[in-house]
Amino acid sequence: MSQQNGEKSVRNRLRTNFWLAPVLAAASLLHTPLYAQDVPKDYPNRPIEWIIPAAPGGGIDLFGRTVTRVLSEQGIVTQSFQITNKPGAGGAIGMAEMVQRKGDINTLLGVALHVHLTPLLQGTPHSYKDMTPIAKLFAEYAMMVVRKDSPIKSLDDVVEAIKKDPGSIKFGGSTIGNTDHLTAANLAKVSGVDPRKITFVPYTGGESNAAILGGHVDVGMGGPDLIDLVTGGEMRVLGVASPERLSGPFAELPTFKEQGYEVVTETWRGVFGPPAMPAAGVKYWQDALGKMVKTDAWRTELTKNQWVDRFETESFPATLDREHEEFRKSLIELGLVAK
Repeated sequence: MSQQNGEKSVRNRLRTNFWLAPVLAAASLLHTPLYAQDVPKDYPNRPIEWIIPAAPGGGIDLFGRTVTRVLSEQGIVTQSFQITNKPGAGGAIGMAEMVQRKGDINTLLGVALHVHLTPLLQGTPHSYKDMTPIAKLFAEYAMMVVRKDSPIKSLDDVVEAIKKDPGSIKFGGSTIGNTDHLTAANLAKVSGVDPRKITFVPYTGGESNAAILGGHVDVGMGGPDLIDLVTGGEMRVLGVASPERLSGPFAELPTFKEQGYEVVTETWRGVFGPPAMPAAGVKYWQDALGKMVKTDAWRTELTKNQWVDRFETESFPATLDREHEEFRKSLIELGLVAK
């Protein structure tokens, strides 16, 4: 090729690129997802849908309705909330619904440990990794209880029995692989007992409490929902799986740790956004929730429900990653999840 022809070829390419660049830029904008854009200046400018991945009346439902009420009553969020219950499959239906709302700045999801346990135990397709973590708000802690006339007086009694015969004590609680089961299993593990050999009887709803009171199980597991039964004298608490003693009506109850057993079982509640939620939307809700947790109204709810403040935002994603690996390892040890 001659030098003249080569220069002409270069000029033609430059001319083509000059005219093509704006066209490509325009095409790129046409294919830019809406969720990549910023939120409106008057956000939120329409009602916010809060999805609850559980039926009305449960712990996650109470959490979602409490948060939205306090945000509204304190004037932190002036836009209205629409509560939508999406129960089923251990929270998987609610998570699937949220994943479909990709980039939607007007939808939030109330979450708990199901974002770890359900995909691990059931093989459901979505987990916390498919959504946008916004904030962790509070935690509840598991308790080991017995009926008031039980011959079991302490955690030491439980440990002594399962060391002699791991299956001799019937533990009652919620689903296999859930926090009730994991608390009993962890007590066995730190005591040198194979956690796969203990006897755990799963129940749904209030059936667990009835089984404890009726003597159908020797030891029961629960959370703040046991307040009335404990304060009313129908149950005795052997230990609380919290890092330190709780406040309020449970302030006198000993922890597992202070009795020599390194067992902490935290069930937290938090808020997620959909996949690819704009950073400005995430910040809005982190700021709003940050204001809420400082109000007297919210502190009243914490005390009333025996919720422990665990507000977390920027470090929340890293916490989720660490937790997920811990749960995966625990469930592998129990033979509930393949390596």
